[in-house]
Amino acid sequence: MAATLSLPIIDLSSPHRLSTADSIRQACVEYGFFYLVNHGVDTQCLRKVFNQSAHFFSLPLQQKMDLARKEYRGYTPLFAETLHPTSLSKGDPKESYYIGPVEDPSIAYLNQWPSEGMAFLCIHFMGNGYCTL
Repeated sequence: MAATLSLPIIDLSSPHRLSTADSIRQACVEYGFFYLVNHGVDTQCLRKVFNQSAHFFSLPLQQKMDLARKEYRGYTPLFAETLHPTSLSKGDPKESYYIGPVEDPSIAYLNQWPSEGMAFLCIHFMGNGYCTL
């Protein structure tokens, strides 16, 4: 019988930012996932971001490859990354889209934005500080 694990729940309303950051780090290391509560992100905004993300990842591979990762930002296809270099697998069974802060135009590695609605949502999401702790 498989063991069940409880997903860590992290409360972002805590005034103890260092402790909260440590809890996030620990959850990432031990579980790879966590559940945020009291994050202050509007539910409708979250829904839009998830819908746009689902739309982007459903596009044909060639369209996504037009935004292939350059200098840490952009699209990474299935099996292109391996978390553990000693792994015998052909790569991790995930695709991803990396973005970073948008407020500093002098930053060395610029974001690559899709021409579709995802760009606006990502800028809105990050521009409102939702990705900072």
